[in-house]
Amino acid sequence: VGALGPEAALFALHGGAPHGGRSRRAPQCEWSLMQVLRERGALADLEAHRAGHITRRDFADIAACGLNAVRLPFGYWVVLGPEAGAPYAGPALHYIDQALDWAEEFGLQVLLDLHGAPGGESGDPPCGHQQRGWHWSDWNFSRSLEALRVLAKRYKDRKVVTGIEVCNEPSPSVPLPKLIDFYDRAVRVVRDAGMTADRVAVVLPAFQRPLERVAELWNAVTQGCHDNVCFDLHPYHCFGDNWNALTLAQHLRKVERRAAALRRFPVVIGEWSLALGGVAKLGPLGDQSARGLFGAAQRAAYKQASHGWFFWTWKDAAGVEWDWRQSFAEGSLRASLPRLPSWGPRDCGGGSPGGACQVEEEEDPLEELVSPSPPEPEVRYGDAVFLRTFRGKYLDVEDSSVRARWIDKGQWQRVIVCHPEVDLESNQGGVHSSAADLAKADAASSRIIRDGEVVRLMAHTGRVLAVDGTRVSTASSEENGALTEFVVRVRRAGAGLRHRSVVYLQSRATDRFVDVSSDDDNVRARWTDPGEWQGFALEKEE
Repeated sequence: VGALGPEAALFALHGGAPHGGRSRRAPQCEWSLMQVLRERGALADLEAHRAGHITRRDFADIAACGLNAVRLPFGYWVVLGPEAGAPYAGPALHYIDQALDWAEEFGLQVLLDLHGAPGGESGDPPCGHQQRGWHWSDWNFSRSLEALRVLAKRYKDRKVVTGIEVCNEPSPSVPLPKLIDFYDRAVRVVRDAGMTADRVAVVLPAFQRPLERVAELWNAVTQGCHDNVCFDLHPYHCFGDNWNALTLAQHLRKVERRAAALRRFPVVIGEWSLALGGVAKLGPLGDQSARGLFGAAQRAAYKQASHGWFFWTWKDAAGVEWDWRQSFAEGSLRASLPRLPSWGPRDCGGGSPGGACQVEEEEDPLEELVSPSPPEPEVRYGDAVFLRTFRGKYLDVEDSSVRARWIDKGQWQRVIVCHPEVDLESNQGGVHSSAADLAKADAASSRIIRDGEVVRLMAHTGRVLAVDGTRVSTASSEENGALTEFVVRVRRAGAGLRHRSVVYLQSRATDRFVDVSSDDDNVRARWTDPGEWQGFALEKEE
């Protein structure tokens, strides 16, 4: 719900946004927002937000949507008051009291979520204070335990409280043994304060860590002495290149596979949303239909979580993907999930471009279902294509520079696959220099390009891609020879080129494969082995 944390509108009112400001002075977290509010004498704006952002009407609407629980996030300062030197406003436990009264009135359960720990459980904005140079030892574990003790003692008799979360999204830099030790002590504090295992679950985040490893060490340390504890997962699909590069079908398969993992451990999905990475938004379904399918898949999968799920969040100015009310109103959180076609890996039975056999799959039939191929999916000489990197960004050409900067398919990303023997200079206007050239071009354009064939790639500028040393740039279309020619290696050796084929482009001049690193947007040709950085998903223009 986010009732006791500042929402985007409050940041906007005072010159910034909660996850990144517009200037050096713009607040980027609650800490810096409170500094601005105190400097401006505008603490009344915070009180107005706390009193009005979430109201009794919201709890009534939550229940009317068919939801049965609220995760209530707040910082330690709401419980204990701010530490010395911290600009936060608190304590403010009366707001939690009010929220519990409303939950009780409308038959909702509440998970109390200590969303910001003393010293910070990370250096990121969600804990309340974005801190450069934060170290895990800055986290004040003893004061965190005190906040949990106060909460448990105060609300142990409130039947609506059925869970308490000991922190939120602890940094992966916290050594796991230290984190598990804190979790063990936190559970003991909560139980000793009167929140019993028969009524209240204690929630332990497994944020950005392998759940199997967290559960393994937890069991080894505690030896089963704690009952009714569960691990919290936040399976977002929109942060970082790994998610931005996935198609909608790949996102749906990730969700499908997650369902099986959820059955193995006691888990609550503490946060999820409808936000998708960039490539998934480029499909033909449209944003709302994609959200509906994505939402239906997640709701179906998260039914497997032993302790349920919570959508982030009830109301949010960041957009419909993060706002339950808007998503529910448009139908994205009420859509039914169609039966997905089955699919799994098989032995490739052959070689890869590097000569080593690997486990390979035919294309997932779900790809075609959610994003149909062009009427003629085969790629022939003369076709226009887009080359998507493993980071989700598409290869683009500006002047003589070749880079991969954006998740977009526009004119700068469009290249034409040309036969190496066709006169490109005379062909740009559609007129060939001779009858022999015309016959050659006609013959080339009628052929499907196959694994191992040679191509030239012409950009919107009329220039062609070229390799000089390790640098990939462009050259005049009059430039002939190995510098502007590439051998196409298809992931499935021997296959013809099709829409969505994964290809590797090997320079005829250097034998090196074109690559894009994870560190920058430059396109180079540095190594003779094809790997993740060298793979391009080839998408045919419709």
